[in-house]
Amino acid sequence: MCVSSLFSPVLAHTLYLKSSVLRMLGLVAIVLTTMSYSVVSTASTYTVDEKPIQALQNQTFTIGVLSNKARKHIGFTSPIAKYLGQQLAPYGYTEGRVKVTNSIVELGQWLDTGEVDMVSETLFAALKLQQEHNADIRLHRWKKGQADYQTVFFARKDSDIHTLEDLVGKTLVLEDRSSTSGFYMPVQTLISQQLAMTSQSAPSRITNPDSINIIVAGDVLRRADEISLSTWVAHGQADAGAFANTNWDDSGDMPPHIKPDMAIIYRTEFIPRSVILMRRDLPSQVKQTIETSLVNAHQSAEGKAALYKFQKTSKVEAFSPARLQSFADYNQYRMQIESMRFK
Repeated sequence: MCVSSLFSPVLAHTLYLKSSVLRMLGLVAIVLTTMSYSVVSTASTYTVDEKPIQALQNQTFTIGVLSNKARKHIGFTSPIAKYLGQQLAPYGYTEGRVKVTNSIVELGQWLDTGEVDMVSETLFAALKLQQEHNADIRLHRWKKGQADYQTVFFARKDSDIHTLEDLVGKTLVLEDRSSTSGFYMPVQTLISQQLAMTSQSAPSRITNPDSINIIVAGDVLRRADEISLSTWVAHGQADAGAFANTNWDDSGDMPPHIKPDMAIIYRTEFIPRSVILMRRDLPSQVKQTIETSLVNAHQSAEGKAALYKFQKTSKVEAFSPARLQSFADYNQYRMQIESMRFK
């Protein structure tokens, strides 16, 4: 008798059971695999900084502003805040508003705590907010119809100041320590020209003969502005001043009765007139909608009107990767300037 014949019915039954079990296990494995894949796929639709859309109901879109003229800037900025709030309605936003502070520290804290979602600032203030707080530079704003601007150094025509080197032993008045065109750019320029600087607390005829004597008007006056610089130079309280070329062209900052006696002695390179930052932890869909809405705003009557009220902004555009990369050099200058003993 063949051993295989004797055991074949039992063996066949056993193999059938094993085969059935294996098929069942395979089906279970397929189901589990599918379930596992489904869970992973759902989780991957959210980036680290995103919140589920349902968590964004009844939200207020808030623009933060750095200024000591709160009422004026609320008037400038409210229309674009309202416009963006409407564009964000699909994500649970119901209105737009504006918050104003005269402190960049407080503005940074608002970004950190989520009290503001967007800020439009000059380059050096934006770089500080980006490095030290919860914000990223995202867009280029054509404020007052201008893509870029520069700093101009000026002095009286009847002075012996014709170059930056001629400022050694003289006094140079700057606006305030938060100003890109009226502080950071002038100081950066003097650093790049390897010219020594000394801080001076007030206008005085007693100066350091071996360096440029810097007076910051904001440290002396309760409320410093560009016309303060023009007036000081015109009246001999300072030998030279520096502010934006847009201020030079503005009769409110460089009055017509003063300007004929003044001369520009140096112009810096051009930098963006204004940049827009967004809170870093905003959901990516919200950021994208804000960007798209701003970049396309000038193409609709409603958007164009909101932009124009936003200090005559003509359009908003994306930065090229190369230009964004170039801001790293300016940030290095910013940190160097802030570490200097301008006290």
